[in-house]
Amino acid sequence: MTLETPLGYWKRLGTAADEGHLFLDPAAARHCDTACSEYLCTLEKNKTDARALEKVEGFGTFDSGIALARKFSQKAVGGPNNLVDVLQSHIDVVTSMQAVFRKFFVAAEDIEQQNATSIGQNGPR
Repeated sequence: MTLETPLGYWKRLGTAADEGHLFLDPAAARHCDTACSEYLCTLEKNKTDARALEKVEGFGTFDSGIALARKFSQKAVGGPNNLVDVLQSHIDVVTSMQAVFRKFFVAAEDIEQQNATSIGQNGPR
């Protein structure tokens, strides 16, 4: 059995929302969207801070100190499972989540606008 990735999961939920199989109150969706925006700001700041750790220094001139500095640098940027890439994967998932949440209140706003336009042109029924 293959485990679904978080990004794949949220993309699947987006498809379900598009097909009318997933429902969420527009007000709740707006709150979730706001939370996603705030979290994305935090993740982006942390990613910027992690990039500043690309060149770690201060472990001395011995081979062990140089190797340790390189190891820490690679954990921040460029190495396997480095912090910048991990944070970017979180950013991708939260962005996908936000896209799903926006489907609910953007759709509601579109319907309200269409109704208002129809009433304005045709009068109330």
